[in-house]
Amino acid sequence: MCCAGVMKRELLLIFLLFTSIFARAQWRQTEGPCGGTVYTVATDGLKLIAGTSAGVYYSGDEGLNWVAMNKGLPAVPVYSLAVMWPVILAGTYGRGVYLSSDGGNTWSSSGNGLTNLNIHSLAVSGTKFLAGTDDGIFISADGANNWDQVITGPGSAKVYAIAATGSSVYAGTYGAGIFHSQDAGAHWALMNAGLTNLNILSLAVTGDTVFAGTDGSGVFQGSGNTWTELNTGLPGQAIVNSLTISPNGIFAGTSGQGIFRSTGNGGTWTPVNQYLTNFTIDCLATTGGKVFAGSDGGGIFYTTNQGENWIAANQGMVNTAIRSLLISGAGMYAGAWGGGISFSASNGYNWQSMNNGISCPYISGMLKTGNLLFACSMGSGIFISGDNGNKWNPLNNGLTNPYTSSLVNLDGNLFAGTQGGGIFSSPDTGKHWSASNNGLTILKITTLATSGGRIFSGTWGAGVFFSDNDGNSWQSCSAGLNCNQINAISANGMELFAGTTSGVYRSSDQGLTWSNVSIGLPGYNVSSIAFCLESVFAAAEGHGVFISTNHGERWESLNEGLPDSSIHVIALNNMNIFAGTPGNGVWIRPLSDIFTMKTDPDTLVLDWDAGSTGPLFIETSVEWSLQGYMPNWLSVGKTGGTGNDSLVFRSLKANATSARRDAVFYLFSPKAKNISFTVSQRGKSEVVADHIAFKIRVFPNPASGIVNIKSPIPVESIMIYDKVGRLIRKIQSRETTIGIDLSGERRGIYYLSICLKEGMINYKIILM
Repeated sequence: MCCAGVMKRELLLIFLLFTSIFARAQWRQTEGPCGGTVYTVATDGLKLIAGTSAGVYYSGDEGLNWVAMNKGLPAVPVYSLAVMWPVILAGTYGRGVYLSSDGGNTWSSSGNGLTNLNIHSLAVSGTKFLAGTDDGIFISADGANNWDQVITGPGSAKVYAIAATGSSVYAGTYGAGIFHSQDAGAHWALMNAGLTNLNILSLAVTGDTVFAGTDGSGVFQGSGNTWTELNTGLPGQAIVNSLTISPNGIFAGTSGQGIFRSTGNGGTWTPVNQYLTNFTIDCLATTGGKVFAGSDGGGIFYTTNQGENWIAANQGMVNTAIRSLLISGAGMYAGAWGGGISFSASNGYNWQSMNNGISCPYISGMLKTGNLLFACSMGSGIFISGDNGNKWNPLNNGLTNPYTSSLVNLDGNLFAGTQGGGIFSSPDTGKHWSASNNGLTILKITTLATSGGRIFSGTWGAGVFFSDNDGNSWQSCSAGLNCNQINAISANGMELFAGTTSGVYRSSDQGLTWSNVSIGLPGYNVSSIAFCLESVFAAAEGHGVFISTNHGERWESLNEGLPDSSIHVIALNNMNIFAGTPGNGVWIRPLSDIFTMKTDPDTLVLDWDAGSTGPLFIETSVEWSLQGYMPNWLSVGKTGGTGNDSLVFRSLKANATSARRDAVFYLFSPKAKNISFTVSQRGKSEVVADHIAFKIRVFPNPASGIVNIKSPIPVESIMIYDKVGRLIRKIQSRETTIGIDLSGERRGIYYLSICLKEGMINYKIILM
């Protein structure tokens, strides 16, 4: 019969790679920051549809919650909407008109007959749809299936606004004034008497009275064919992007100066901006006693008290344009273009607005030094917070250019780069600033970085400069740079990487010379660079995120699941990589999906006796640790590392019993997929006499098909195991000569356990 033990017992290291019950991890959108640019809002009772910089959002509860409705709709800006529920038209810039017949659930192109695909405005007049384009007006009388261009009236002018009431339609053009049709667009008449500005951005109609918002001349009121300027209370040269008429007044949304209300039919205007965080208002709409305002980056606001105060209504509208990301401990700050600053303490699952004191919501960069937070803005200079962003204060004494792009700290001195004013320095954490431009040949600074006691400045048009004397003077260091438009500079130790409008450059000598390292992303516009240990990440506008594990010599894309490839900024914490998009908020991907720990695939075989050793090789680029209970019969040389390494296991005691004993361990990394393995020591058997063991032959070895076994005494059974210890075949026998066909098995290492009457003996064979 088969013996229970073995003569030469082994420790088998069995590798069991954990596999997730989920599909391979990909990029996914975080839950914010919420908001973004809203170009247009259409209403149908309590239903709201918003056209944004990244498609269409729908709300069925008066704006309390939003959901994206973009199936079939390309990821392009939607400038205009028209609703004849459940039919909705969406006017895009560059892709024409899209039609939904099911309330926005699905979309299809509706461009037959459209010869211009830049749609600025849409309207409904009776059963007709009208579309204002860069080349006049198009009309559809068959539910937007086919379009015909209006030859008369606006002609080929850009039509930015259309307002319809019944069959009466008004068209506002840019440069040609306002046209009026009394028969749903069939015939048109020019009506510009008294209109001193022919660049029309918005229209609103009540009865026979028309209000027109202009590009630089405020508001005009039209009655009959005559226009009257109505700008009392409006700022001079006001750009009025939007108008809406509510039961208690008229609202005007301006560019940069917020919202104004008139309760006297336009006679006098009053600013109503309480709690607005963005003052460029692209659209206004009225429904259900509420007035809604869509902003340039700050999302949607509404008021229920005629503008006395506004409430943000962006839940679910992840439409923000992210320009900066700052990892701070376990949290992350995001600077949005037009949306200010948001904070997440949960890897993007929840976000909160942190804009108290931020007067300019266009955030271009952030810095944390000690307990202080700094934010760069494009328009109001630099802000500081000493309470983790809950309250901000301006910090601009001596900062003569308010368009700040980046900020760095070198040994307690702050340096700020500006768009047109060069570099400013502050020795007292921003209390006082002074220009630091000696040696700079251009003052448009895009990025700043520090390395080895030097400050590096990337410019738009003159390459890279450095200072090694605290900014007192600057020297050009662009040798080897074939592109002078620098988007980003980042340092990993003493190695520098520069993202340009034409790929990535690397310097290993502190910026003295640069070499192009763009294989895999040739000529791409690289906007951001970040590091994780020895790996380099790059964001390329229009092409997504890339990784290089060999110092930039070759790049591979990491874009699985990333629908918006126009990444502006990337950042990493210990667990994830984050990507800031220009219209879809922040996206996240686990680093464990990118950095995987791989072990030597060969089985580790150790003698069963005390003192036997054997190595397990780990091939990885991340920090790792060995975890699990260590029994008293086993030891290992080390329990952690930061990269490629070898774990040497040592047997301390022989297993004198017939039972197998196991020790389960885990290779754990916060960045990589974890690996579980079992060290197994089988039981002891009777010893096969040497005069028999030495006469047993297993040949050929290595083998390619038939393996032969010859024994001086009959073999009772043969068990064949693969390299991870799985029994793949068991053969009963009473013969002394046996041939086993293994040609159907995969190449690799196998173990034969040959059972004799006297005991059992093991052999390792290799299949070629």
